[in-house]
Amino acid sequence: MNKILRFWLVLSCTYIMQPAQADVYKCTDATGEVVFQGEPCRKGDEVKLDIRFSEQQQQAVEQLISGSWCEVGTSNVPDGTVQQDNALRKTWIFSERQMVQHISQGKRLDTFKYPIRQSPGSFVIDHPAFGSGQVSWQVKKLTDDQLVIAAYGGFTHLAAGNCEIAMASAQN
Repeated sequence: MNKILRFWLVLSCTYIMQPAQADVYKCTDATGEVVFQGEPCRKGDEVKLDIRFSEQQQQAVEQLISGSWCEVGTSNVPDGTVQQDNALRKTWIFSERQMVQHISQGKRLDTFKYPIRQSPGSFVIDHPAFGSGQVSWQVKKLTDDQLVIAAYGGFTHLAAGNCEIAMASAQN
């Protein structure tokens, strides 16, 4: 009986001591009230909280993403080595309320449309394939020709323009 009790005690402590993985945002609304929530703030002041290490200021991206972007590859750190998948071409097209992805592999072309909520420095995609139906992305870098976004601990690197045009010019 003692061994079973110890086993359950160790097992329960293991679950209790798991680190938190969710993003938490401290938002100040237009009336000045502070609200803590799991998705980026829509209006007002925002501070992204790392509940393990205290407050961190939001990345200084002050505009919304728009236009067409070609996915270059992924990395484990924002400025790290980008791993490319030459078999897939992904074009991301952003507007204020929708994100469209054109994914081509060989002769196959798939198009996916996602409702999106953007704020400067982040966006949320609504899609049931992502478990809860939503995925929050943080914009780590946004220039006229480069976009780096982060979700799930990885970074996706994109270059301005359509992938078919980008790939054709890279081959010439």
